[in-house]
Amino acid sequence: MEAVPPLELTTRMARLQDLLAAEDISLALIRQPTDLFYYTGTVVEGFLAVPAEGQPRFLVRRPRERPAVGETPWEVVFYRELKELPHLVGELAPESGTLGLELDVLPAALYMRLKEQFFPQATIKDLSGLVRRQRMLKSAYEIGQIRRAAMVLDRTFAVAPELIKPGITELELAAALEYRLRRWEHQGLVRLRRWDMEMFYGHVLSGISGLAAAYTDTPSGGLGFSPAFPQGPSKKLLAPGEPVSIDMAACVNGYVADMTRMYALRDLPKVAWQAYDFILELFQVFESEARPGVLPSDIYRLLWEKVKQHGYGEYFMGRGADRVSFLGHGVGLELDEFPLISARFPYPLEPGMVLAFEPKLFLPEIGMVGLEDTGCLTPQGVDWLTRSSRDIIIV
Repeated sequence: MEAVPPLELTTRMARLQDLLAAEDISLALIRQPTDLFYYTGTVVEGFLAVPAEGQPRFLVRRPRERPAVGETPWEVVFYRELKELPHLVGELAPESGTLGLELDVLPAALYMRLKEQFFPQATIKDLSGLVRRQRMLKSAYEIGQIRRAAMVLDRTFAVAPELIKPGITELELAAALEYRLRRWEHQGLVRLRRWDMEMFYGHVLSGISGLAAAYTDTPSGGLGFSPAFPQGPSKKLLAPGEPVSIDMAACVNGYVADMTRMYALRDLPKVAWQAYDFILELFQVFESEARPGVLPSDIYRLLWEKVKQHGYGEYFMGRGADRVSFLGHGVGLELDEFPLISARFPYPLEPGMVLAFEPKLFLPEIGMVGLEDTGCLTPQGVDWLTRSSRDIIIV
């Protein structure tokens, strides 16, 4: 197990406390597992209590024996019941101050208990946007972890041509790839922030199953093989002449990389090759425009204008009402981080942002054709962390 360097944690905490002071938040109570890991270096059942000034306190209900709990740089206090919280944080901030909570993910029942039973005099303020904006900019350490995850993806995708055969099902191909991801260091869990988003390792889709939208806010969905989890690979057999898309995430030491590549048995229809050439053109536009200081909304509009000019507007990023409203998303400790390449994302690009760019076309009666790569924004532009060839591999 690799511990997060202490300097990472203390630097993050200093920045958080600066942000709390600027937002006039007296005390932050952090609960969500990803945020706990970001600031403490471990995941527990409990809270991290962070005053705008002074030392934070790590409140742990369980487990009590895990070494990482003892390695965190913050004071650790164990508790058994939620009613102990006011006493444990009482001297960190005034009772009538402003309490910051992660309102985008905190269960309503827990919020009500905190507000009504334990901190009735406090003013509640949403902490989520502040935390997400801080996490949007990655340190050199974080970029290194995402690069490691990208290397796991590159290594796994390299063996995909050996596994793709006529008669194999999407599910069998996915399982073979997932086995290799785990064997080569993928931790097995891909976290998402949105409370109703669920994801396994990714989508392996072939032919018209690539056109099936899922309940997740993703361009591609897939059929799955159960109404209880209607997304991802199905028992459909791979067949010659249809696009096979592999869209997978790998996670190393908590950090995610995301990638999509295309394959086919024997060949593809001419319109699929033409669509793929256009996807490569969109990557060139993105690479030329993605620079520090540029608004993602400007890139989004430029790309969409090019899509419409080439007659692909009806087929881009989904079909009809199921079309998604972004062309790229941040990755880090979660798969759905900031920034977003969308029409309304308000913050300009900055060095240290890491995002996955994923232009995809949904061709009627053929399937999905697209690409996705994870890259880091530098002063010079995009440094791609996933490095596999973007060519369609014909098997």
